[in-house]
Amino acid sequence: MIAVPGATAFVMWFAILCCFRVACACHAVWPSVLTPVHGLAAEKPSSRLRVLYWTLGFCVAAAILYAGDHHYHLGHRLQVWLRDAPAADHAVPTGQLQDYVVEIDALPLAEVQNLSGLAWGDAEGHLVAVLNKPEMLVILDRDGKQLAKYHLQDFHDTEGVAALGNGWYVVVEERRSQLAFFRVPPGRSGGEVRHVDAVILGLDLHPSAPSNLGFEGLAYDPQADALYVVREDTPVQLYEITGIASLRDKGNMSALHIRNRSELLSGLRPSDDLSSVEVDPRSGNLLFLSERGQRLTEVRRDGRIAGVRRFDGVFGSETPMPQAEGVTIDPDRRLYIVSEPNLFYRFAPAASSAERAAPASR
Repeated sequence: MIAVPGATAFVMWFAILCCFRVACACHAVWPSVLTPVHGLAAEKPSSRLRVLYWTLGFCVAAAILYAGDHHYHLGHRLQVWLRDAPAADHAVPTGQLQDYVVEIDALPLAEVQNLSGLAWGDAEGHLVAVLNKPEMLVILDRDGKQLAKYHLQDFHDTEGVAALGNGWYVVVEERRSQLAFFRVPPGRSGGEVRHVDAVILGLDLHPSAPSNLGFEGLAYDPQADALYVVREDTPVQLYEITGIASLRDKGNMSALHIRNRSELLSGLRPSDDLSSVEVDPRSGNLLFLSERGQRLTEVRRDGRIAGVRRFDGVFGSETPMPQAEGVTIDPDRRLYIVSEPNLFYRFAPAASSAERAAPASR
């Protein structure tokens, strides 16, 4: 039997109950309350008052439904549930992603807001997260502990980040439709990165599209020397930029080549957006994170779906993510995801999680 996800069902029933309760209370109880106070007769309200009471009830229900859709993607989940319910009992995702179990569930990061991207940072085993308001890089360890912060001076609407090696990073400035490449000197514990010192690559590939539905996520594949850039929506797009090492090591932008690889997205669901992308260093497959779809999809280089991991509580025990914005994977194949406003998640393959738990149970 298929059920609507718990949070969605709760919001739906709560909204219906509020609507019914407010309407009934206004229709039946309110006149009796007014009687001793104003000496009014306990009679049924006029047609105009009944319309007012029911309108109030619907407004309360609409406000609750809006909050549920904004924080729990109620409309999208209901749409997906109604569409997938007939075959959901027999549909089992392929690949290994669905076997990942949560290790850190919705850890709030102190003094951090508006997390918008995540990357595997360096050989020391650090993660790097980017914020978009205020624009900032935050260095994290694998447990989500903050190690350093770098203010991005004069950067704007930074939505994705990738580590390029040798202390070089790149962030996407969504509303400016451009990439900013810069270097952070090694051994520093924080500081400031100036936009004027960055190398800028314009990506004005969709000039007529909404500025807040532009390029959203980044991932760097050092083996192929390719940077992958995803466009969030209307439509979703995937671009591959090669020649990054030449830019990083020699400052040579003429070696850059941009190629549209959106054919690899043909297996994704039409209703999904793209908030982030990552490259699996072992298989070379691409990982696409959908904030609206509450899922991570693994895609082979021929476009075939290799695996799916949902984050809406259907296949896991974790709480739904409010707004999943960034994903990365470490050499041990642990997955890390950040969600707005300041939540940190870590997932591990079921086998490795069981191995770590085994000594404690002996």
